[in-house]
Amino acid sequence: MADRHHQLMKRTTLVLEEGCMDGVREIAHKESRQISEVVNELLAEGLARRIPRVAPPLELPVFSMGRPRVNLADRDALEQAMES
Repeated sequence: MADRHHQLMKRTTLVLEEGCMDGVREIAHKESRQISEVVNELLAEGLARRIPRVAPPLELPVFSMGRPRVNLADRDALEQAMES
């Protein structure tokens, strides 16, 4: 599995600010991990926060209320029904 994981990774060069690199090195040292693992994890976390998530469509319940008791096209009848 580890060999397959490494085959899917791309090699690149990054230019990081010294403070960022110091932080990455510190995390890697404390957790006994490779710098590339830490950078990948931090990038993935940062991307996950920035990429907007699409909310699932809101689904409201639908109920059958039968036939209208007033002609919906008759404005006066609607107004009278709402007042009573």
